[in-house]
Amino acid sequence: MNETPEVESTERPTILIVDDDPMIRRLVARGLGPLQPENVLEAGDGVAAQKILLEHRIDIVITDVLMPNMDGRELMKWALEHCPGPLWIVLSGLDTFDAAVDALHVGAFDFIPKPPEVQRLRLIVRNAMDQIKLAGDRERLYRDLQQSNLLLRDKVDQLENLCRMLEDQAKVIHADLERAEVIQRALLPQAPPALGCWSVDTLYRPGANVGGDFYDIAPLDRDHIGVVLADSAGHGVAAAMLSVLVKHRLKMVDDDTHALLAPQVVLENLNRSLLADVSAPGVFVTAIYVLLDKRSGRLRIASAGHPPGIWARRGREAIWVQRSGPALGLDADALYGETAVELDPGDRFLLFTDGLLDGRPSAATRDELAAALLDSSTDGGDLLRNLHGKATRDASADQDDITIILLERSEGSSRFDHGEEPKQHPEHQEPAAVEVQIRSGQSGGMGFLSIAGSATWVRSQVFYETALGMLKRGEPLTIDLGACEYLDSTFLGTLHEIVATDPESVRLQRATPPVRALFDELSMTKVLERISPTPLPLPSAMETLEHATKDESRERQRMLRAHEVLASLSKENLEQFDLVIKTLRK
Repeated sequence: MNETPEVESTERPTILIVDDDPMIRRLVARGLGPLQPENVLEAGDGVAAQKILLEHRIDIVITDVLMPNMDGRELMKWALEHCPGPLWIVLSGLDTFDAAVDALHVGAFDFIPKPPEVQRLRLIVRNAMDQIKLAGDRERLYRDLQQSNLLLRDKVDQLENLCRMLEDQAKVIHADLERAEVIQRALLPQAPPALGCWSVDTLYRPGANVGGDFYDIAPLDRDHIGVVLADSAGHGVAAAMLSVLVKHRLKMVDDDTHALLAPQVVLENLNRSLLADVSAPGVFVTAIYVLLDKRSGRLRIASAGHPPGIWARRGREAIWVQRSGPALGLDADALYGETAVELDPGDRFLLFTDGLLDGRPSAATRDELAAALLDSSTDGGDLLRNLHGKATRDASADQDDITIILLERSEGSSRFDHGEEPKQHPEHQEPAAVEVQIRSGQSGGMGFLSIAGSATWVRSQVFYETALGMLKRGEPLTIDLGACEYLDSTFLGTLHEIVATDPESVRLQRATPPVRALFDELSMTKVLERISPTPLPLPSAMETLEHATKDESRERQRMLRAHEVLASLSKENLEQFDLVIKTLRK
């Protein structure tokens, strides 16, 4: 369960980012951080990039297609003649897809849709690093073989055949892992049970295709719900197989009498069953089991070496419910104690696996978790996404599995969030959408919109129409940015246009430091003036805005209008977005 540093696939490269949009350059440079490149250089157009390519040894170039002075294709053609060493990765926007295809024909290694999705960016750059190393190894191998005889040349053919065989095997393994992910997700509960005056939210994110976390929320009888959360030692396939074994050995009800088993008995039985099936060293599972009485609000809790649960008493305090016995699979005679708590209306109880702590079980982290739970203005789904975002913001590629469960004694909607579906094979893969959730609601005659994740032009039109509809109905509008990590230029311009429509009726709240920095950088004074220091609680029931029917004409018009708004705010903005505006107008 401990996190290990990311293993580099080749020597640390020097990477050049060429794009006239500084926000794109910043986003790409930040995404490359976990790969630990030797150096990351930046250029605002092809002419500036030429000078850098002549003065520095560059391994990889990530370039936009459409730029002022010299575009990406012209830069590539020049480099092939004057400095043919680097591998080229092309950034392609909606209007430049054909140009990106042309760049691939010229010799680009791969392309990334704009705005770049961080995980896809890292995968492609790692592949490029592997390609560079493979090319270097092959060059050295052939140089040595030139000094040998024909017999050694046969060895080269054998090695190449072996490489092809290994590549084919790697594709098969990757496909098997994707199928395993589908199977493992099917073992998780698919829909929340009826809970009456309770609600439950969950978030499940495996560190890789498959992971060692497992949870279940099972109705046991009319009044009781069994909640289990387990974390198998290690990562990947071995941990996933152990989690499957946990599911099949877990019993919450006596087979003969059908009576509910006490939490401590559930863990003791599961511990003995695991030891009977698996005796390998280092194989163990941490788990926590909660028996919930929906009528009384009483929770009976037993924990086997698992991170403590947190009982948040509304308006009062947060109490940590500690483990009551060792991890499962270590000692056949282990006994487990039991703790009972009684939740009042509005109280919350949080369970999580240790990936959420990210190796940081400090007092500050404990205080952050307690404060987040006691903040009743944040609903369950937003709370779990916020916690996950903080835990993974600076994580390496070897991120541990994370599962979080929130029980709340209050009526409301419940949601099981298992993340994205498994990705397809590269040859069939569509560009991944940037993860974002936009929600709307009303309370006390006011309209509310909240943004979570990274918002881009894809959702800007539906956001604009919803906000404008609220203002036209005379509803004061609050836009909550507490879970927003990034806004692209189209969304920023759209947000400024909404504020400028009726400044006195629009207020923003809980803007994160990265988002405030974007407002400052683009001279969005009107937006900054409307940020309120006193946040309002979001409505308890908010609906997710789905993507509107795809209409390229309306999306292009929204992109054009948003960039025109930004260009009008300062001379620097005008210079930055002038070419984008001219291209969109065409």
